[in-house]
Amino acid sequence: MDEPTSSGIRPLALRTTTESLGEGQSLLLRPQQTERRLLILLLPLFAVACVTGWADVELTGDARWFERYVMLPAAVVFVGLLVWAIRAPARKARHVRVVTLVVGPGVVLVGFGQQLWEFASHGFDETHYFGMSVWLVLSCALYIFLLPSGYAWRFAVAYYLVSVLMLAAFLLYNTAPIPRFVVSEMVMNNLVAPPLFIALLSAFTRLQVEYMKARTHAEDLRELALVDGLTRLPNRRAFGQSFKRARARLRRNKTPLCAMVLDIDHFKRVNDTLGHQVGDEVLVRLATVLTSELRGTDEVFRWGGEEFAVLLDETTSARLPEVGERIRLAVQNARILDDSPITISIGATHVQPQDDEESVFHRADLALYRSKNEGRNRVTVNDKPADFVDFRP
Repeated sequence: MDEPTSSGIRPLALRTTTESLGEGQSLLLRPQQTERRLLILLLPLFAVACVTGWADVELTGDARWFERYVMLPAAVVFVGLLVWAIRAPARKARHVRVVTLVVGPGVVLVGFGQQLWEFASHGFDETHYFGMSVWLVLSCALYIFLLPSGYAWRFAVAYYLVSVLMLAAFLLYNTAPIPRFVVSEMVMNNLVAPPLFIALLSAFTRLQVEYMKARTHAEDLRELALVDGLTRLPNRRAFGQSFKRARARLRRNKTPLCAMVLDIDHFKRVNDTLGHQVGDEVLVRLATVLTSELRGTDEVFRWGGEEFAVLLDETTSARLPEVGERIRLAVQNARILDDSPITISIGATHVQPQDDEESVFHRADLALYRSKNEGRNRVTVNDKPADFVDFRP
C-alpha cells in the first residue's frame, strides 16, 4: 500500500497505473465473455441435433452403433459442456472451447467415416444416406469462430484435408456400386464447397477484425480530441459542441442557462514547491469534487492549465451566486492538499439567446478576473447586459 506523501496524497503515477491495469483486465475479459455467450448458444443446439438424429432412426428401428454409441453420448457431453460454460467464469471459457472443438468436429468425422465404410461394405443404401457436407462445413466454421485468427484457418484447413483424404480413399478403393448423383454430390459438397466457405469466412472475419480496429482507432482519436487526458473531463473543444446544444435548448424551451469559469488560486506555487506530479493530482481531485457537487445535467470542462469551465442547465440568475458559492466551499473543504488549502476563484454569467461561445466566455472571464483582483477565493457574477432576459424553468 502506498505511503502518504508530504502533501498527503498518493502519487499520480501509481494511482493511474493501478486504475489502468484494472481497466485493462476488464477489456481483456470482453472477448472471453463473448466466447462464453457463443458457446452457451451453440452447445444446446449441438445437443438437440444429436438427440434428434438418434431419435429419428431409433424410432424407425434403423439405429446403428453410430447413433447409439456416438451421437447419444455426444449429446450428454454437450449438455455437460453447457452447464460448465454457464457456471464457469469467463476466463475458463477456453477450456470449454477446447473440449467442444474436439467432440463436435470429432463426431462429424466419425459419422462421415462410418457412412463411407457402410457404402464400401454393403453398397449404397438410401435409407441411411445422409449428406455430411453441411456438418463438415459447420465443423470448419467452429474452428474459425472459436480459435484466434492466427490459428483458425490452419485448423479449419487441416480438418478439411482429413475429410478429403477419407473421401479420396473411399473413391479409390470402393468397389460397391454407388449412384452417379451420390458421387457427384460428394465431390462437389465435400471437396469444393468447404474450401470456398473457409476462404469466404476467413476473409469476413479478417474484415471484421480490421473494421473493429479502425472503429477503435476512430474512437480513440475522438476521445483524444474531446477528452482531457489527465482529468478525463471534456476539453475546450467539447465545450463548444455542448454549448451549441445547450443554447439550442435555451432558445427552444426558454429554459435558463448559465456558465462559469473557475481557476485554482496560486496554482503555480503548488507546482513550484510540491512538483508537477502533485499539481496534476490536484487537478484530478478538483475535477472529482466539481463533478460530485454538480447535477447530472450540468457539464464540467477542463479549459486548459488550472482553468475549468462549467455549463449549468436550467439555473436561474437568482440561483447562480448560490451554486457558485456552494462549489467554492466544497473545494475549500475538500482538503485536496492536507498541508495547504486549495481554493478557487469563480466568474459566472448568464447566457442569452443571442450569445455565442466567445461572448459568454469573455463575460465569465471578466468576472473571474474581478474575483482574482478582489482577493481570490470568491464568486463574481458578471453584470447583466441591457437586454438580459431571465428565463425560468
